[in-house]
Amino acid sequence: MDEISTELDTLNTEVIGQMNDWINLIGGGDAGRWIGALVVLVVFFILKRVMAAGVLVGLRRLAHQHKQSMLANVLDAFALPLQTLVMLAGVYFAIELLALPEGITSALFEATSLAAGFSIFWAMFRAVEPLGVSFNSLIGRFGAGLGDDLRQFFIRGVKTLIAVIGIVILLEGWGIDVSAFLGGLGLAGMAVALAAKDSVANIFGGLTIFADNLYKRGDWVETPHFEGTVEVVGLRATKVRTFAKALVTMPNAQIVDSPVINWSRMTHRRIKMVIGLEYRTTAKQMEAIVDQVRDFLKNDEDVAQTSVAQMVHLSDFGASSINIDLYYFTTTTDWVKWRDIRNRHIIAFKRIVEEEGAGFAFPSQSLYVETLPENFSKNSDDQREPRQIG
Repeated sequence: MDEISTELDTLNTEVIGQMNDWINLIGGGDAGRWIGALVVLVVFFILKRVMAAGVLVGLRRLAHQHKQSMLANVLDAFALPLQTLVMLAGVYFAIELLALPEGITSALFEATSLAAGFSIFWAMFRAVEPLGVSFNSLIGRFGAGLGDDLRQFFIRGVKTLIAVIGIVILLEGWGIDVSAFLGGLGLAGMAVALAAKDSVANIFGGLTIFADNLYKRGDWVETPHFEGTVEVVGLRATKVRTFAKALVTMPNAQIVDSPVINWSRMTHRRIKMVIGLEYRTTAKQMEAIVDQVRDFLKNDEDVAQTSVAQMVHLSDFGASSINIDLYYFTTTTDWVKWRDIRNRHIIAFKRIVEEEGAGFAFPSQSLYVETLPENFSKNSDDQREPRQIG
């Protein structure tokens, strides 16, 4: 580093010497120095335009030709800060040529140095987002939705870190003792830690969600606290849109400490159904109905045939019906398609029962009377004269 600094100082001295020689050739004096400073600014402005329209554009095209879109995006992010640095270099040499009083020169150099430092951190800040695209390859195993949430968290975290470091360095450049200020904050560290313990727990809860891949954006989840579609997986909290279209924000610490059902991870979707046949249905009819329902499910391409249960059985004698219990799964997990399949199956089962000459039972009660009162028949034969009104 010392060798590089020495080389830069030597180069700076030579450039400034050459520029002073050029000023002396055109007459020197204050007027010549102001004209020289203006020429330097114009030259660096033209250099900035050449860099923007020539060098950077050429590099971006070359990157696109080699399918390096990330590099092209990084160059786009660097464009404005680099142009600013070029103009600041021109300002620096212009100040050197003017030979202003030492106090003014020192203040201008300090301002230029701070602006150059700001431009460097500005370039780094702008480059974080395009560089975050390469982060996708590291988080691909988390899935598209959760991977995007992790990438956004990475981008926000790195941007915050760059901004904090940049502010600290700029404050140090202005002569502010930041280390003493940070040391003073350490006195209140315990109080801050106690106040932020819930936030820390939520942050670790968010990291647990990311690491265990509990859910991602777009998943349908259910917990004891809410049920709905995940919209945002943040580091501190998760936002879920309920089926009533309300937005629920739940701290991550509470989520990871409770059971989470991720319905979007279903491999198949279940159908449970009970068919109630009338008691007057014969045993032969019941056997035929059960066999036909089984055949129908085995030949339906929308019904899962392997790795899951498929059961059709006479289950019990109900209060008003003989029940057939159906338990099977569809190949799709899409809710709308599942409802269409269930709708079609209900019609098919109704048709099977009707074709066998049986019927569906409905809730009913039968009343059996062992004996009747002795005067029941007399009262039923009682012929009363109609009453007259008026």
